[in-house]
Amino acid sequence: MEIICIDNGYKAKSKSVIALGNFDGVHIGHKELLKNLVNMAKEKNIKSSILVFKNHTKNLLAKKAQNLITSNRKKYELFENMGIDIIYEIAFTKEIMRLEPEYFVENFLKENLLIEGIVVGYDYKFGYKAKGDTKLLKELSDKNSIDLIVVDKISDDGEAISSTRIRNLIKNSNIKKANQLLGYNFSMDCLVVHGKKLGSKMGYPTANLELLDDYIIPKFGVYDSNVIINNKLYKAVTNIGKNPTIENSGIRIESNIIDFNQDIYGQKIELILLDYIRSEKKFDSIDSLFEQIKKDRKIVEDRFL
Repeated sequence: MEIICIDNGYKAKSKSVIALGNFDGVHIGHKELLKNLVNMAKEKNIKSSILVFKNHTKNLLAKKAQNLITSNRKKYELFENMGIDIIYEIAFTKEIMRLEPEYFVENFLKENLLIEGIVVGYDYKFGYKAKGDTKLLKELSDKNSIDLIVVDKISDDGEAISSTRIRNLIKNSNIKKANQLLGYNFSMDCLVVHGKKLGSKMGYPTANLELLDDYIIPKFGVYDSNVIINNKLYKAVTNIGKNPTIENSGIRIESNIIDFNQDIYGQKIELILLDYIRSEKKFDSIDSLFEQIKKDRKIVEDRFL
């Protein structure tokens, strides 16, 4: 897979078909859309491509950071697994935001990127002030001899599968359902940082983790989890919250990694959440806290075995 950083004046060297959207989460609805893209590319014997914004569109439109389900690193990994050939990576700027729908299709997509086919979801909006919808996209595609596929709503339990729905599930601790709709397990890229080392003193060493992107923060509590360290998978018990028994300043993420005792300070790891075990709570003593950690760990070990 080729990643090409572009601006709106970039000229492609070869034709392709393209998928348009934010694709946060690359959930099972997105995957249906991407299957259509790959099939269209094969039928035309040209490459498949995706236009990806380096920053989420809502960061500029709403003037605040959009909490993400997937980092671009994870998103690109999932795209590659789907068989996508090219990622066109572009910053979502005021200049891009102000492109009229007609200019976006006729000049940017058709003339600059040499697009022969487009695949979008049923609710896709584009152009200045989101004036463009799938009806206008159909008109512009026909006018410019571009094939268009609009993928219908993909539902689960009668409700559309969407990034917003999955974010809400994660925020409300329903990790198992979120993972079902994603089609894989929700994860966050983290950096291992120094902590108080209290866990090590009590016989339960933990990796203190710092998030490397603006992820949606799961409901505070304890999670059955995995961590990937140097491409190897380990079981872990992870607490996300404010650690009220010891301190109450900012969000803390701590993973007690089972059967692991290596020094990984300063390393990047992937934290994967599998299931919610219990809510976070304040204990009367440090001893009570670590007695509960022992019980939490036993739950995870029993599931693993």
